[in-house]
Amino acid sequence: MNKSNLQLMADHIKTIPQEVFDMQDYRKNNLLSIECGSIGCDIGHCIQLDPDSKNVPINKHFETIDFFKWSENFTELDGNSDEWNWCFDSRWKSTDNTPLGASKRIEYLINNGLPENLRNQMFGYMKLCYL
Repeated sequence: MNKSNLQLMADHIKTIPQEVFDMQDYRKNNLLSIECGSIGCDIGHCIQLDPDSKNVPINKHFETIDFFKWSENFTELDGNSDEWNWCFDSRWKSTDNTPLGASKRIEYLINNGLPENLRNQMFGYMKLCYL
């Protein structure tokens, strides 16, 4: 886990207005630009934080940024891990689809690790521990 890069993401996400944030999609359009410029999730908005745009992988088949791979490289979280899901899973859309919530989840992971009941929180069965 790259805590420094995760904190950069958490800080940046706090500045994103709600009307251009949505955990469901990496981005609605603008899929080859470093700058988001559209509605997007925390990953879609944070690619611009990478200090070297050459680090941003392109999916040549779809001619888009490979957002998933970028997130794994930048955060050093396995995209199949509970840590990645806690921070970036699209299923948060129905429970907490806010930039502040996304930022707080990342900071919670950095400072406390994963909560034991992360899935119950993600699906709205238990109170969110980061509020």
